[in-house]
Amino acid sequence: MSILLVTAPFGIEPARYQMLAVIPNYLLILGAVILWFAFVLLGIIARRYEIVLGERTDWQFMIGAPTGILAFAVIQLIYCGIGGNIMLPKGGVNYAAYLLFLLSGSLSLIANYRFYCVTRGR
Repeated sequence: MSILLVTAPFGIEPARYQMLAVIPNYLLILGAVILWFAFVLLGIIARRYEIVLGERTDWQFMIGAPTGILAFAVIQLIYCGIGGNIMLPKGGVNYAAYLLFLLSGSLSLIANYRFYCVTRGR
């Protein structure tokens, strides 16, 4: 537990800094990794659906689309988890991280909607 405790650079006590900055950043990283894993797992299900029923599902697109979510988690881990910042630094890194997350989420939505259309028979 002492590894997670870091001193706050702006003068608040360490326990409050843990609760306001460190723990939420690690929860965000964990949530992004779980979301990425869920989309990849859905891609694996689509692959098996394609093998069994012989219908094209574009499962490769479903597995590749959520990589931006994982890239966002890595950027967040580097700057906020390891670096100890509360937020991503301004000036490009934050825009790149959020753009990757948005783009990846949009592509995952499109990929899963296409799989949904295949399973419904459209």
